Amino acid sequence: MQGVDRTRRVGQLIRRELASIIARELPGSALGILSLTAVSVSKDLRVARVFVTALSPKVTEAGVAPYLNEHAPALRWQLGQRVKLRRVPEIVFEYDGSIERGARLSRLIDGLESPDGENDGP
Repeated sequence: MQGVDRTRRVGQLIRRELASIIARELPGSALGILSLTAVSVSKDLRVARVFVTALSPKVTEAGVAPYLNEHAPALRWQLGQRVKLRRVPEIVFEYDGSIERGARLSRLIDGLESPDGENDGP
């Protein structure tokens, strides 16, 4: 079980440091505000999949991950300067649409009527 705990701790470290690096040093404020929702690190600590969500309504899902993957080598280098790891994992960004799905489901649930035809509201 120690290996699982190590990958979790390394993932948390990468998430915290990458959030700082992206916010301060990544060129292109066209992305707006980003949220790093999760980091999944492989068992051998060679690959880190970073799940990201854009909180700006102007940014499309298709634009975020490719832009970040284009800058992944520079982000990996910056990460290597900040963390004390023997080998800095390769970074792969993936868009996480769970926040949008959750908001959409919440709107659908809010729009449902009660069985007797009356809404249970004030």
